[in-house]
Amino acid sequence: MFKEDSIYKVILNYNYDLFRGDLSVATYLKNHLAQYIKDISSAIQEKNTFLGDKFVSMLESKIPLIEEICSQIENIAITYQNGRIKETYDVAYLLFELMSPYYLPRFSWKGSGGWFYRIRQGDFRIKDGKDSKIQKAELFHIKSDLRNLIGAYRYSVSGFPCLYLSSDKELAWFECGMPKQFSYCQMIIEEDGKNALRLIDFSNRPTEFLSNIHVWLLNTKKDEKEKEKIFSYLMNYIITYPLAAACSIKVKQRNNKFVEEYVIPQLFMQWIRESDSFDGIRYKSSLHSNLVRGMGAVNVALPVKEFRADGLCKNLTSKISISDIGYFDVNKEFEKYNAYLGEIDGFKNELWTDIISSDFQGQYEWQLIEVCETVLKTYDALINGQYDNSELIFSHIDCLNDYVVNIYKSKKIIIEDCIKRAGAEKNNAIDESKIDAHIELFYSLMCKVLHKHMVFHFNFESQTNFEKI
Repeated sequence: MFKEDSIYKVILNYNYDLFRGDLSVATYLKNHLAQYIKDISSAIQEKNTFLGDKFVSMLESKIPLIEEICSQIENIAITYQNGRIKETYDVAYLLFELMSPYYLPRFSWKGSGGWFYRIRQGDFRIKDGKDSKIQKAELFHIKSDLRNLIGAYRYSVSGFPCLYLSSDKELAWFECGMPKQFSYCQMIIEEDGKNALRLIDFSNRPTEFLSNIHVWLLNTKKDEKEKEKIFSYLMNYIITYPLAAACSIKVKQRNNKFVEEYVIPQLFMQWIRESDSFDGIRYKSSLHSNLVRGMGAVNVALPVKEFRADGLCKNLTSKISISDIGYFDVNKEFEKYNAYLGEIDGFKNELWTDIISSDFQGQYEWQLIEVCETVLKTYDALINGQYDNSELIFSHIDCLNDYVVNIYKSKKIIIEDCIKRAGAEKNNAIDESKIDAHIELFYSLMCKVLHKHMVFHFNFESQTNFEKI
């Protein structure tokens, strides 16, 4: 079984859950990459029945290269930390060139990743067909004459535009800071042969990646040439992991003026911008948020390489078609729950009536009332836009959903506790069927308004009328 291979086990352990805590990026990378080399070197000496001796020998021959890559990544981080900016660029560019033969390329063809989305806060809807291309340009990258508005992000430096896209609208919303009102559009990267946008793929994650490797190897049977290609692909993943990891560290303080975690990915994107071989990067979100964790969507970062006269990228505008622009009001979206919220309010009042009129007051009723009131207040704040932190309120909804599910799963225990408490009070006025009915109705009502990952229940409109700008 492939999971018994020690090399596979090591790769699975390096799942990009990268957070530096109180360490500097340089110190964190030094420790992380030193452990990576140690683990890979140890795995070579252990059992690897599925991959076999040939792959083990191939990997063993690449250990010096991996050590050199890790050493130079650490050197880049330390050199920049010490303020030697020019030297940092020189060292970084040499490393990125050295790694050029090993990057995993990705073509984003339509039907297998060529559909992307872009979101921008504000209303950019097309009100007059004559303004179509002008409005669509507002959702492309920021033009060269507005460079003063461009901040620093993971793969772009202040003052220079980069087109960021996401494969799902939901991820685009998170990456955009979860605005209350925003415009959105769909983009298609139209690619054909040599004209395709060629991306460096940092989006692979070990579980899915190794599963694919396993299937590919099983399907090769005795085709040694195909097997060598798969081994090479796996080898390149192992070789490029240190750089992919250095570009994927979760940000400790995203709103800081200087973000230490962005240094290496920004350097790497500057190298890509000057490269004739690559057009951008395909990567997983590194947002440090439970709302994003586990999403299958990916991001794409495409740097501007040559400006047109109007300030947009000549290369990107020639290869990307843009749909009409939709507009979304998060607060208005929650008005669709008003009828259900009325039912929850009515149910809450029924519980109050039952508490007043019943001989036995079960603690569960107070608990259900508290949840109902919390949900009603939360949704009132959402509908009226009375909140400042979108991430906080949507995380709150996730927690409410989990809490409701736990109450429902504990229904039997709750009923048993009520019986026990009633017995201790020598009160026989307890109706088990009523408790069961209350919890069932409570759960049914909550399922109408509470959802895990609420963004996936937003009703976005389908976009049409694609055109190049």
